[in-house]
Amino acid sequence: MTIYKQPGSPYYYYDFYFEKRRYQASTHLRNKTVAHRVECIKKAELAQRRAGILPKKQVPLFRDFADRFLHTVKIERRANTHRAYLSCVRNLEAIFGRKYLDEITPEMIRDFKETRLALQRSPATINRDLSCLRQILGIAVKEELIQRSPFFAGRVEFLREKGRERTLSFGEERKYLRAAAPVLRDVAIIMVEMGLRPGEIFQLRGEDVHIESSAPYVHVREGKSDRAVRDVPITSRALPVLNRRVSRAKGAYLFPRRIGNGYDRSRPMTELEPAHQRALRKSGIEPPFRLYDLRHTYGTRAIEAGIDVFSVAKLMGHADLDTTQRYVHLSKGHLEEAQKKIERFRTRQRSL
Repeated sequence: MTIYKQPGSPYYYYDFYFEKRRYQASTHLRNKTVAHRVECIKKAELAQRRAGILPKKQVPLFRDFADRFLHTVKIERRANTHRAYLSCVRNLEAIFGRKYLDEITPEMIRDFKETRLALQRSPATINRDLSCLRQILGIAVKEELIQRSPFFAGRVEFLREKGRERTLSFGEERKYLRAAAPVLRDVAIIMVEMGLRPGEIFQLRGEDVHIESSAPYVHVREGKSDRAVRDVPITSRALPVLNRRVSRAKGAYLFPRRIGNGYDRSRPMTELEPAHQRALRKSGIEPPFRLYDLRHTYGTRAIEAGIDVFSVAKLMGHADLDTTQRYVHLSKGHLEEAQKKIERFRTRQRSL
């Protein structure tokens, strides 16, 4: 039996191989026996389709398939994640709602981008819509409703986001940490040292931090995608922070929610923006940056240190390499230094 529960989900999933292809999905069921029956039905359908017994699946309209996608997100993901996807789907339905999934082409998607730009929507907003569309069509490919996604082989390009991401210098990092309140400082160190998302840090429990291991690591139990569930090695600088947090924890979460002058230790922290803004004002760092840019700083430094993009993607829990590749573009100083090394090499060779 290949029925199991994912960490943090009340529903059973099936996971099996048929003709060397993997099939993995949620049954949306809490009863293990019934979930196993769903898996058996799925296997029977695959066998019948192979024998030519079942007709080809009917391709649904985008709006109908998107509704199903949103239902799954609402069940399996956090409320703020569902709200973000709901906003994207509403934007997409204006253009693609009455189209069948296999009618959506790269040309239509380019028209969508131009329409949104004409409405003066920011590249970041449009890219979020495109990312949502890519995910929905990717699920349709996985379920064999369409043969391939229009995003396949880079046929759709995302827009360049100017000035959105920022990488801190080591001097700026020191100034910021000196100005930060204790809780913010701990979160910031973990972000810049290990590349975790703020929400992943807020959700950390004592049992997620494996300090006694020969190679200490943190287990991220949930996140933006399946790839976000991962084990991240703890650096020597982050180790005392996590060790202190674990030893002093009086409840489930290492970063409990602040309520008045006390804490609700049964719920995780959800907000650090006011503390972040105070630290920016106190440090005098210009231009200012977002809290999330500490994670971008980790990614850029990892690339500059010579870590390959596959390893960086794994460490940061990226769903695809396109997300990781942007850190290659951000590390301009690294590329400039590489160019200088090549130039020095050529100069030496010419002098021989």
